[in-house]
Amino acid sequence: MSDREIIIDNRVIGDDREAYIVVDIGHNWAGSMSKMIDMIDTAKVNGADAVKFQTRHPREVYSKAEFNRSSDNPQWMANTYGVHREMLEPTYLQWEQIFQHCRDIGITAFSTPFDFLSADLLHSLDVPAFKIASGDATNIPLIEYVAAFGKPMIISTGGCEIEDVDRIVAAMEPTETPFALLQCSCIYPAPDEVLNLRVVSQYRERYGNICTGLSTHNYEIAPTLAAFALGGRIFEHHYTNDRGWKGTDNHFSLTPDMLQSLRTGLDSIHSALGDGRKRQFLIERDYTVERRKSLYWKRALSEGDIAVRSDVAILCPGDGDFQPYDLDLVVGSVVITDVKAEEAVQQRDVAPRIRM
Repeated sequence: MSDREIIIDNRVIGDDREAYIVVDIGHNWAGSMSKMIDMIDTAKVNGADAVKFQTRHPREVYSKAEFNRSSDNPQWMANTYGVHREMLEPTYLQWEQIFQHCRDIGITAFSTPFDFLSADLLHSLDVPAFKIASGDATNIPLIEYVAAFGKPMIISTGGCEIEDVDRIVAAMEPTETPFALLQCSCIYPAPDEVLNLRVVSQYRERYGNICTGLSTHNYEIAPTLAAFALGGRIFEHHYTNDRGWKGTDNHFSLTPDMLQSLRTGLDSIHSALGDGRKRQFLIERDYTVERRKSLYWKRALSEGDIAVRSDVAILCPGDGDFQPYDLDLVVGSVVITDVKAEEAVQQRDVAPRIRM
């Protein structure tokens, strides 16, 4: 592999590659397997490279007080936070069905473990990669535990100081497990002024050969397009088939048509960025000749005349032997054959001066 490349499920992601789009279905399935399957299907059809889920054992993740925290939030599935979370967790059989469906339709699928038991569960399901959420960016024990599985990891860094990211990199490097870093902002939805897209460039400069990207909690695609131009290659958005569905995340999620627009835009930018080597493309040739200029005789001259500046015009098209930058070679040269006005200056017309 070359610099800044990572392989996920046999897909090479890196500087010279197309964008890798991950859609996070997360809570948006709301406990409905039919919604889950439908979202996976529309994600595949509309250009996602991978679907991602969230896996947690709420009683392993939250303190008793947090688990029992009550709310009348109409988007919750229950009146207490812990039960709300439990209702959004698939059973093991459902996980098997979900990952099998993804394999059947040919889309990569993985998940974010929020605790050690969830990491073990996902490992038992043989996921091809793991995601680490921003909330666990400082949870080095969990990061190291997941890294020990040897599967590629995508690590979000929302809410981090640069020292926190340094700590992640320092923990990951000895494991030799491939990983990517995503710039992220821990606000839902995230306004433009906190996206800080230039961090993508900072990560590229600071961490050398680590693949980077953006995880953004909003439904705008422009920041993702900009992050690709800055060098990011992995992009994560929340995803839903209907932003009006009940749930805490639907309102800032991409919909199928928005995902399709994102895919089209990223592919277009990938093509437009090119290889960074300035050159003339063959397709430009005719237009260039038509619009550029070359040197022409303004009046007829005879063999033996000395060409002076008033004898030479700079005119379109640019199909003559001498370009405008050759003017000093023609002016002062000896005309070696009779020439006519309005004809392009040709090599056979003059004994050109030697450029000093």
